[in-house]
Amino acid sequence: MSKKRFSLKTLMVIFAVAVLITTFCLTLPVSAAARGAWAPNTAYAVSDTVTYNGSTYTCRQAHTSLVGWEPSNVPALWELGGGTTPPATNGATFYADINFGGTAVILGAGNYTLSQLNAKGIPNDWMSSLKVPGGWTVEVYENDNFGGTKWTYTSDSSWVGDSVNDKMSSVKIYIGSPNTSVTKPSEVPNNIWTYTVNADNKFGKGGDFALLLCAVIKKESSFGAGLPGSPSAGDGLMQVEPNTRSAYLSLFSSTFGYAYNHSSEQDQVYLGALILNEKITKFGNIYNGLLHYNGGDYWYPGATDSYGRPILANLYADEVYGTYKSYGGKN
Repeated sequence: MSKKRFSLKTLMVIFAVAVLITTFCLTLPVSAAARGAWAPNTAYAVSDTVTYNGSTYTCRQAHTSLVGWEPSNVPALWELGGGTTPPATNGATFYADINFGGTAVILGAGNYTLSQLNAKGIPNDWMSSLKVPGGWTVEVYENDNFGGTKWTYTSDSSWVGDSVNDKMSSVKIYIGSPNTSVTKPSEVPNNIWTYTVNADNKFGKGGDFALLLCAVIKKESSFGAGLPGSPSAGDGLMQVEPNTRSAYLSLFSSTFGYAYNHSSEQDQVYLGALILNEKITKFGNIYNGLLHYNGGDYWYPGATDSYGRPILANLYADEVYGTYKSYGGKN
């Protein structure tokens, strides 16, 4: 067999093409959230990446940067490295096949109609087994919009049985047990109670979440009475800062079916409830959810918020959780 010989010109062309391909491939992983060099007075969102002093940092809390908040100085806001925040993994897991086989989809606490299940990747009449976190409750419904026969699960089921198999068309998921007999705390204004009950219904908590939201609103804004004259009055009843609001606008729209309106007190409560519910699901219980609602996912002692105020997240969680329990909170 004869050996083929390539001319120097041909080899140079091949080498140039190889360099171009390698360069292209190396640039593909760059995230759309790459923001270049860190700069003060700049709004950064969660998972944005910046460079500073030759290193790459990933944003862990939405904020507007200030002089003195360089990435190497505030580990609560920036993590060394270019990774992204992993998605929350806590929740009930639904499986297409028995024995926890086939496609698996994790859902957090809340109410899911058929269209919402479809949006999460669960077809109609699909589930054959499920895993339920300790202390959680899952109510599976035969029909859409929580109609027909209801089956309740408080533990894993490797095979839901013939009567349930491939029959789930809507579902309610609770942290704890459904509590359908809660009473408005006497100090809570009627309008605040209405807002919180509406949010509770949206997330399928059976009333207990409304008590928790009231406790948060009392702490954050004194049920709205503490807003006039406050430097953060514009952040609303649940004191969700502008950058955090921006980071959750897409999730708000997909959850509630319309665009967020910050001038609506109901939407302020809905958004705060959305964030708090996410923290509770991610960190496993109400107290930890409160801790990270106030301090952020990467809170540390001595951290400050975008207004320069110390974030005493542990004291915050102690007070709000105590108020919630005094209202009759069950979890």
